[in-house]
Amino acid sequence: MSFSKEEVRTIPSNVLSRFYQDLQSKFVAIFCQTLLYGAYAVIFLITHWVLVHRQPRGKPINWTMVGISLAMFILATMHIAVNFTRIIKAFVIYKDEPGGPAAFFDKLAEFTQLFGSTIYVVQTLLGDSVVLLRCYIVWGRRLSVVLFPAILLLGSTASGIGILYSMAHVVPEAEIFAVQLQKWILTFFSMTFATNIICTSLVAFRIWHNMKRESAVFGGGRNLRPVLFLVVESGAVYSATLLALLVLYKTESWFQYVLLDVVSPIVGLVFSMIIVRIGLGLTTTGGETRGPFTSHRENARPSDGEKEEEITLETFVAAPRVLEVTATMSSGHSTYPDTDTTYAQPSSGSIDTR
Repeated sequence: MSFSKEEVRTIPSNVLSRFYQDLQSKFVAIFCQTLLYGAYAVIFLITHWVLVHRQPRGKPINWTMVGISLAMFILATMHIAVNFTRIIKAFVIYKDEPGGPAAFFDKLAEFTQLFGSTIYVVQTLLGDSVVLLRCYIVWGRRLSVVLFPAILLLGSTASGIGILYSMAHVVPEAEIFAVQLQKWILTFFSMTFATNIICTSLVAFRIWHNMKRESAVFGGGRNLRPVLFLVVESGAVYSATLLALLVLYKTESWFQYVLLDVVSPIVGLVFSMIIVRIGLGLTTTGGETRGPFTSHRENARPSDGEKEEEITLETFVAAPRVLEVTATMSSGHSTYPDTDTTYAQPSSGSIDTR
């Protein structure tokens, strides 16, 4: 659809500006989402290889992680497929309808809009559940630690359902910033952000605490590189994206459409990069970067009477139970009764995907 010069003159400037902003946001959003989805597709294949084909002999495949990884990739694929469908419908099928593509994008109760929003809500809740599960494992499966984030997750679920219900029953041509939608959307964004920031902080503190105790046991100072690994490993990038999305929506910025679409591949990327970095030996408990499966300390020994918790270099978590240190001294495992600490000493590097 195109406007004649006479029609353009009769349209208020603010309406015309909003019209072009909406169209611009859709093109920028699908462009950014396509780039990130391409990167995610590559990382997903590596993740699958790490989880299924990189396992040490005799180690069972962690099908839970495989299932979560596959579910995230399927949801991200469905989401970008829906967005491309909407672009085609808006600019090909409905281009000559009253209002043109912009009017189509403003139909919140339209099937592809509802379906895409449902995928977004489900993937966000899945990502939050993974973050919560990771926090639960890292803290030794203590329910008391994750009780409040779990309540927030339930609140996110309820507000997500409220968003979808409101969109299906909203008045025709209502904007995404309509008051009846704002309360649900702001609640959803706020709760999912709070869930991620709390779990991220808890995981970061736990890993930092374990690294600090490890340094006390083995000696040697720490540098600032572990901070970077903590930020990436505990999903702070995703939390920052959610905060930006919350602010942009509250200010009614058109750029919120862009972030809303790129969140889908970002959720999968954050989850997969943790698996890939640990699985390929790119991250160690000390935050050092090494070659594949060479995370180790030479001649590692605990100090007398020192009891440590485990930092298991799994494909999903750096989880604490008893401090497990990969060494290259000899094959087999050595347990020191005076410290209740187990040292894994494989002849070749391996990862644990329990």
